Amino acid sequence: MSPRKIFLWLALLSCLTLALPVPAQTGSTASSSDSLRRYADALDFGVGSAIQRRYWSDPRYKDVLAKEFNRSVSIVFMNTTQPERGQFNFQPMDGDMKFAREHNLKLFGHVLVYRNDQTPEWVGFGRNCAGPSARDLDRILKEHIQTVIRHGGDAYYAWEIVNEPSTGPAHNGCWAKIMGQVEMITKAFQYAREAAPNAQLVINDTFGQEGLDRDSVDRFFDLVNRAKANGAPIDVVGTEMHLEAHRLRPSYIDEFKYFLDKARKAGVKVEITEMDVYQGPPGAFQDSAAKQKEVFYNVAKTCLKDSNCISLYVWGLNDEFTWLRPAKHLDDATPLLFDGQYRRKAAYDGVLQALKEGR
Repeated sequence: MSPRKIFLWLALLSCLTLALPVPAQTGSTASSSDSLRRYADALDFGVGSAIQRRYWSDPRYKDVLAKEFNRSVSIVFMNTTQPERGQFNFQPMDGDMKFAREHNLKLFGHVLVYRNDQTPEWVGFGRNCAGPSARDLDRILKEHIQTVIRHGGDAYYAWEIVNEPSTGPAHNGCWAKIMGQVEMITKAFQYAREAAPNAQLVINDTFGQEGLDRDSVDRFFDLVNRAKANGAPIDVVGTEMHLEAHRLRPSYIDEFKYFLDKARKAGVKVEITEMDVYQGPPGAFQDSAAKQKEVFYNVAKTCLKDSNCISLYVWGLNDEFTWLRPAKHLDDATPLLFDGQYRRKAAYDGVLQALKEGR
């Protein structure tokens, strides 16, 4: 082949190479010496993840949880913690407390009053909430809350007392229907305060996957303010942020700021209690990893800039363990900070960057 032809072939190959798409940067570029916990501790800010106990057998799970986070969610649903009346199963809590002591983690107890299907059958919720009287249910409420909280002791810095009270009748349905919603919330918080005078007491809700729906936020804070006026010692409001990147409204950060403003006016602090970001279906973004990183950064940075926002929890440790796959049938969901091999992702860098920039 002549030199001229060789030159032409090389030039053509060069053009083809330049035309090939550049793979998206899905992994983290953070230094191995970095950790979320390092920067969060310096800011006295909480970063956490839910403890998924079925993965305890994998030593990598414990290593990442202890290195990267200073707080963890300890799941204490009533139907597993008190499966029979007066018979408490504290083995899972004890395991969480042992791990927390060994790694200097603060525990967040989730949750003491939740929806009907997380309430054990012995409580007796029948069709249309027939069953226990308001007086009987009040007694059950007090016994359960105070027994669980006193067992947890100082290992738990915060307790989520009531979860998703304004999301619909299926959530706190029979508890609220029998006792009255505001009265139930008030008593639950009062019983918790008696058992844990120094713990932060949290009420939590969810406000949609497209951002924080303002009508839902308004309904939630109306309930919070009525309960506080009735004597409920609410310290913290939690917002879930199970966001879907392809459905996000452009105003999602302004909506979060609206929530933060409502919380400050109500005299309560804020925690992001459950965060993940579904990256969207194939083709939704040219670079879905970059979009996911952007969302995590924007939310974390907005929280950090508000001194009243005290922590951020991601809902699961790595993508293989996300609840979105079995519960929402999103089999392609990779919504967390670590991939299935516990490798840091670009999303991790979004939270890390916000922490490095500080408050």
